[in-house]
Amino acid sequence: MNILKTWKKKLLFGFYIFPAMQSPEMEDAGFSLRLFPNGTVIYQTYRLNSKGEPVIKESGRVTLGENTVSRIARTIAGYAKEIDALPEYTNNGSCDGNIYDFVFCGKYVSTLNIQRTDPSKVMQDNPAYYEKYRFDMADENTILDIFARITDAMKQEYTELYLHHLAVNGEMIY
Repeated sequence: MNILKTWKKKLLFGFYIFPAMQSPEMEDAGFSLRLFPNGTVIYQTYRLNSKGEPVIKESGRVTLGENTVSRIARTIAGYAKEIDALPEYTNNGSCDGNIYDFVFCGKYVSTLNIQRTDPSKVMQDNPAYYEKYRFDMADENTILDIFARITDAMKQEYTELYLHHLAVNGEMIY
């Protein structure tokens, strides 16, 4: 069960990282953050039970102020055309690592080992890779641009979200 898919229509923004390779009773199965339009942020860390299903290890809640939520909503609105054009899944040729799921105002996007790339450098260094994944690279760069602007807004209120870490009010959550 993917928590972001379940809540996507109600979220202003959502983020979920989890390992692509999973096994039952795995102790570290990632974390999620869900931002609702009223400013409520719910964050959770996960482990997997004996059936390989996610189980909440830790859960918390914080409320972002109206100015921060407005800034995030304006960011998402400013990227509306780009967000609408994003595919549900990107493929950069990765086979394992971490899956990163995002929700931007109801739009769900899933990536594997997302990374910022310089297309001109990739075209020069590896033309075959560039030709095969150029659209996915552009989509991933767009996702990371939006993510950076949203997380910059959240930092004003001591909610520090990165691709691999989350800290709330100075406490490392993940």
